[in-house]
Amino acid sequence: MGKMKKETELSINSGNIEQEMIENSLEEKNTILESITDAFFAVDQNWVVTYWNNMAEKVLDKPRNEILNHYLWDIYADSVGLESYKKYHKAMETGSAVHFEDYYAPLKKWYEISAYPSAKGLSVYFKDITERKCIEIRLTASEKRYSELFHLSPLPMMVFDLDTLQFLDVNEATINLYGYTRGEFLSMTLKDIKPAEDIPEMERLLENDRLIKKINSIGIHRHQKRDGNIINVDLQANFIEYKGKEAKVIIANDITERLNYITAIEDQNEKLREISWIQSHLIRAPLARILGLIPLINSVREKKEERKKMLDYLMLSANELDKIIRTITDKTCDVKIDS
Repeated sequence: MGKMKKETELSINSGNIEQEMIENSLEEKNTILESITDAFFAVDQNWVVTYWNNMAEKVLDKPRNEILNHYLWDIYADSVGLESYKKYHKAMETGSAVHFEDYYAPLKKWYEISAYPSAKGLSVYFKDITERKCIEIRLTASEKRYSELFHLSPLPMMVFDLDTLQFLDVNEATINLYGYTRGEFLSMTLKDIKPAEDIPEMERLLENDRLIKKINSIGIHRHQKRDGNIINVDLQANFIEYKGKEAKVIIANDITERLNYITAIEDQNEKLREISWIQSHLIRAPLARILGLIPLINSVREKKEERKKMLDYLMLSANELDKIIRTITDKTCDVKIDS
């Protein structure tokens, strides 16, 4: 009898110890699940919620007592058919973990979700990524606006890698101006559109810009088109990061015609100054002689020799004046300024 009693006591003590170990294990598990920074919930094979931690309460704004031991899709009927619903069922059916992002419209929140299936059901870890997602969406919208501004700009724009000088992007206006295709441009460097004799100066300026890192207008430079023609472009440039690369964006304003027009005006102005000098200096001499000879001729009517000599001087001066006038006329005809 004493032996049976002792065995019974040992069995009871063993059972108590086992129960205590289970309780301690559950308590440890609960402590872990409540201390993690991710929201967490678990469902059994029938989609009944078996666990809902504190962070899940905060992130989904759903108290534990309102969802624990309830059918998940009764509580979240508005999610049936959405991405989360499909992914959770896929995990259950395939036995494979799933990782995805989803938007929950009622809370206007984005979540990053990982779900792990097991024989007991599904364990789901998730966190609110709304702020990060909004930044990504704004960045995407900003990149779209940049792309539209870049590619639809009427001015030629190009982006090149600061280290290799390789073209990273060009807009349609650049293609139209220089005559290369987009594919050709993207296989070229900045050196390929510079006259060979201008390359050393270009490299010096780029190195200087790389050192001082300033927003700058880099002035008027010569570029060479696909057909070999040289054009003058007024360049404005700025440093940017383009797809992870240190780059520079350039706006190239073709001012070749404007410079040619200015040069033509300067040439014409020089001709006008020459005409003005002729009028004020060269015409004065023969005209003065003519004006001086006329009264002398009138006073020597009786002296034929002297009169003839004066008439010869008068004719010489008249011919000289006629030649000067024709020179002025020719130069004036060359002065044509297009409006």
